[in-house]
Amino acid sequence: MATNERRGAAGRDSDDLTDLLERGKADENAREEALRRATPWIHEVIAESFAHSGYGANELFRPGYLGLLSAVCNFELARGRPFREYAGNLIRGEIRQHIRDREQPLRVPPWMNDLNRQIETAEARLLRETGRLPTLVELADAVNISEEGVVEIFKAREALSYVSLDAEQRANDPAPTIRTELIRSKRPVAFPIEHRIRIASALERLAELQQYLFRHLFETPTDTAPDQAGGAPRPAG
Repeated sequence: MATNERRGAAGRDSDDLTDLLERGKADENAREEALRRATPWIHEVIAESFAHSGYGANELFRPGYLGLLSAVCNFELARGRPFREYAGNLIRGEIRQHIRDREQPLRVPPWMNDLNRQIETAEARLLRETGRLPTLVELADAVNISEEGVVEIFKAREALSYVSLDAEQRANDPAPTIRTELIRSKRPVAFPIEHRIRIASALERLAELQQYLFRHLFETPTDTAPDQAGGAPRPAG
């Protein structure tokens, strides 16, 4: 009985917020009031979904608030769903991303994804031609990469690079290390795979430098101004 009452109250609360958000299109005060009323949902999401994440509620509140703010500012994208459900999904999404970013899962360079796609294409072709799934040796022959290299490329697949949201489970995540020096052409060719990897890696480092410059191009002095009290940088605004 109590559960049904809570669900009914949550539904009414969601409807009330939707009314506020509708008015908030022209009234900033209404939007701010909707945000204020919905803020406790962040604590509920953290308690229900991230209690065992290994991260404190205070740390997770910030990304959760960004998710709620995004939901409030884009409430029309709920597309008929209850606003509380829609906002909860965005809150969870931001918190999940925060945890995964902090845990720094395996960073896969774009060229490694390209090699995995080549292997997938070769697998499909060999299945059509032979009527059976190919062996590791057959796949390696098809893409002209050493068997050891194909094994290393497999480590870059998403199934092996996930980050668990539960701290205890995260201790047992695969966390593979890719040995790119093992990715070599199986048969001699004019432009072997190891040479292409070196060029791709160099271009990637150049792209990272370009991204760094873009990120800092429009910084103002206040973006990195030292805090008067402690000397630490403080965000703008």
